[in-house]
Amino acid sequence: MQVKKAIFIATAVVLGLCATPVYAQVDLPHAFYGSVEIDGEEAPAGIKVEAREAGGGDGVATGIDGNPLTTTQVGFYGSADPLGVKLTVQGTLVNGDIIEFYVDGNRAEEPASWSTGAIQRLDLTVITPADGDGGNGGGGGGGVADTTPPLIMDVLTTCHEGITETTADICWRTSELGTSQVEYWASPAKLSELNETLATSHHVQLTGLTPGTTYTYKTMSEDRSGNLAVSAEFTFTTLGTAPANAFTCSDLAISPSEVDIGKSVAISVQVTNTGSAAGSYEVILTINGEVESTKSVYLTATESKSVSFTVTKDEAASYSVDVNGLTGSFTVKEGAAPAPTPAPAPTPAPTPTPTPTGFPWWGWVVIAAAVVAGLLVYFLVIRRRRAY
Repeated sequence: MQVKKAIFIATAVVLGLCATPVYAQVDLPHAFYGSVEIDGEEAPAGIKVEAREAGGGDGVATGIDGNPLTTTQVGFYGSADPLGVKLTVQGTLVNGDIIEFYVDGNRAEEPASWSTGAIQRLDLTVITPADGDGGNGGGGGGGVADTTPPLIMDVLTTCHEGITETTADICWRTSELGTSQVEYWASPAKLSELNETLATSHHVQLTGLTPGTTYTYKTMSEDRSGNLAVSAEFTFTTLGTAPANAFTCSDLAISPSEVDIGKSVAISVQVTNTGSAAGSYEVILTINGEVESTKSVYLTATESKSVSFTVTKDEAASYSVDVNGLTGSFTVKEGAAPAPTPAPAPTPAPTPTPTPTGFPWWGWVVIAAAVVAGLLVYFLVIRRRRAY
């Protein structure tokens, strides 16, 4: 009797399953989690991980509510906790379909096959493409150059040693591998040494700072494709007390930037005493690495003055300028050739005086001869007769 009852129940279950319509069979989604690396470095938090059916199949949903999953911790996506968030995949798939994974738009090297309802650890590795290299880039874009700069996140000055009287540690993260550099200033602006090592976690220590001084800074990272990301501006104040008088130079002006040989160039800077006591400050003008001129300026507390220099060069060239760390340049060029002196207008020849045309010249000869003849007659004939 018990055997017959068991057979009856088993038969009923089989008949019931067979009678269930196909549309009522709901497949559970497949779920993934694991580590994630980009170019050999742990991927930062805040990047997107998604899955797609190989070949662009229809009906694949990834992440939460059909959106990609966003990493919440460095180097991992999803959670190993059975109740934690997973990268879920579901849709019109059958067991054995190939699923491809993408990290920040770049195809990962580890595909997986679809198996309904499974939870699997899958570690993803991504190699980002160089310019012009199809590689894994852009979700299979096929050689599209990378033109998107990294995303800069979590800029901090509380990392490592933090802020001291003369140093400051600046840290930040990027969404992809990039270089590390910081521009900072109280005045004038300076750049830290460029660290060309590509990383997603960045650390730069600023040194030689002035105690008790507020600095403004911004972080910069450039990816392997040359896309530069620049953060917003942040500030920090070094520990300690500011010096009694602390001088800064700013607003270097060079005018004009191009002149002819022998023409003068005006160079000026603004000098400010940011301290609490009066004092003198030496402003040094250097041209092409050699000291050209030096001026001393006296400033009371918080006072600011303009200091100017005038320079003249007699050789055509480009000249580099440095005034207490502020740099610029000007160019001296050959002047235009002078216009030729016009030739003087020719002096007109004098108009000849016309010879009078009246009595002919030979008439005067006749008259002279007659006079001579008359005198001879007088002396030789008439006067001799009177003498006798």
